[in-house]
Amino acid sequence: MYGGNPGSAGLMNEHLMRALLYAGLFFATCTEEQCDLDTAVKELEGLAYHLDRLSAAEKADFRAFMLREAAAHPIPRVAAEISQFAEQTFGEED
Repeated sequence: MYGGNPGSAGLMNEHLMRALLYAGLFFATCTEEQCDLDTAVKELEGLAYHLDRLSAAEKADFRAFMLREAAAHPIPRVAAEISQFAEQTFGEED
C-alpha cells in the first residue's frame, strides 16, 4: 500500500502513466535506426500484457489520461500519434 502524502498517490500515478505512455509510444513509432524492431515489438507485447491485466475502470482511466495528454501536446504530429496509440491500446472493445 502506498504510504505517501495524501493526494501524492494521484500525482505519482500521473507520472507513471506518462512514463508508460511515452515508452510505449517510442516503441510503437521508432524506426529501425532508433531501435531494433524485434526489440520494439517484444517491448510493446510486454507492455500490452501488463496493461491488459488492468481492470476495465483502470483501462478507461488510462485511456482518458492518454487522450488528455494528446489534446495538450503542442506538436500536432505527436498529439495524433498519442491519440492513435491510445485507441490501439485501449480501443472501445476493451
